[in-house]
Amino acid sequence: MMESATPFDLLPLEGCLDPGEDSYRIGIIDIGSNTVRMVVYDAPARLPVPIFNERAICALGKGLDITGHLDPVGKELAFEALLRFCGLANEMKVGQFRILATAAVRDAKDGPAFAKEVEKRFGYTVKILSGKEEAHLGARGILGGQPNADGLFGDIGGGSLDLVLLNTGKFGDSDTLPLGHLRITEAAEGSLKKAQKIIDNNLSTVKWLSKIEGRNFYAVGGIWRVIARIYMQQNDYPLHLIDNLTVDVEAARDLTEIISKLSKRSLQGMIGIAKRRADTLPFSALTLNRILTLAKPKQLIFSGYGLREGQFFELLPPEMKNQDPLISACEGFANRSGRFALHGAEILNWVMPLFPEATERETRILKAAALLSDIGWTEHPDYRALHSFIRILRLPVAGISHRDRAIIAMTVFFRYNGPRGQYEVKEVRPLIRDGDQSLAIVMGAALRLAHVLSAGVPGLLAQTSLTIKNKGLVLDLGHHSNLFKSEAVIKLAKYLADTIEVKFFIKAAQS
Repeated sequence: MMESATPFDLLPLEGCLDPGEDSYRIGIIDIGSNTVRMVVYDAPARLPVPIFNERAICALGKGLDITGHLDPVGKELAFEALLRFCGLANEMKVGQFRILATAAVRDAKDGPAFAKEVEKRFGYTVKILSGKEEAHLGARGILGGQPNADGLFGDIGGGSLDLVLLNTGKFGDSDTLPLGHLRITEAAEGSLKKAQKIIDNNLSTVKWLSKIEGRNFYAVGGIWRVIARIYMQQNDYPLHLIDNLTVDVEAARDLTEIISKLSKRSLQGMIGIAKRRADTLPFSALTLNRILTLAKPKQLIFSGYGLREGQFFELLPPEMKNQDPLISACEGFANRSGRFALHGAEILNWVMPLFPEATERETRILKAAALLSDIGWTEHPDYRALHSFIRILRLPVAGISHRDRAIIAMTVFFRYNGPRGQYEVKEVRPLIRDGDQSLAIVMGAALRLAHVLSAGVPGLLAQTSLTIKNKGLVLDLGHHSNLFKSEAVIKLAKYLADTIEVKFFIKAAQS
């Protein structure tokens, strides 16, 4: 038994953020039914990028439905993990620190006593979330990454399944069901038939589930992310990124039905599946399958954002919460990696006359690409295009589909004059639709011209203009044409005109 004394100076129970500081950190410990995890985020930033992320498998909820108590071994493992995590939080100078407990601690008879013991040993209050609080924090994580999410949010943990109705970014009805992957596995006693009956009986209590038909289902939870990885592996998916992975419902139903019937040995033989997941994965797949069957959503969207990210967003200053997650993240990357801080809005305003019929979505894509259009300047010229393409494909940004992520990456690739037949670019073409690559080529050529014309120096682009008039591309160099006119500029402008199949005209004021 560990001693209660704490070997480090305790932080205040409630940290206080100062948005005026250069930086602060947000630390969140999630005491779940299966794991205890701490994530520390670097802030202030609209995007929750972890600088530390570690979990300890404790299985606090093991046998909970039988004994009514937390697993004794699991509690000691949890105390051991918390000793490390709280000590690290202190060393990392975390400014805001929260310890959250979910289904296992909430449902166990000795849950409150466990929470008090944590506070006694480590000096931090444990917030035992109600089912509704847990569901709403998880859904807040989805809305933080996709502010206009619409449909069903589902977060499966070890002890419970949280369901929340999302109405275009607004909270609707919610329910918490005892269908966590540990709990349903124990309750089913190895029988899929019994498991389906338990799952269907619980889902029948969600009276609003019929409202999901034809809308999205946002799936959250580590065990469901395993299913996403299996899908990517089985389909040779070109982008190994789970967040915003979108799967056709029929394909998802077929896959989850197959997984639910696989043996433990078969699952353990699959690449990337930990042995500890093999016991509960079939029943988790069955749970997902029954939700898809009964709720009838139009598509399944896997998300990497959940409860911890929801708590992160709740702690952000109010002005940050309303920022576009994609644009805010791209602005952050641009500020850290750009040469001259040529602002994305300046580039966007300059190239927009080329796209008079651009939709709101296309304008957002172009703005993100403009912000990232100097991301490769430190690379060797021969590798700028490819390295920028790969980097953008993998950037930890939210609020963007895999299709739009590919378009942004391709746009910056072509901005660096990458060859159209590049193997890596061909590999992601299954993610895009007809016309997307042509759009990326035009946007990339326009961004390249903008950077060469201005040399990346803020304020210079506004002294010139790029317009389409009388079926011709007109580059107006303004009153300082000697500053802008060069062989390279004219060559790129002609290339852009040829790309959009119009004539090229250059205009300069007389000295």
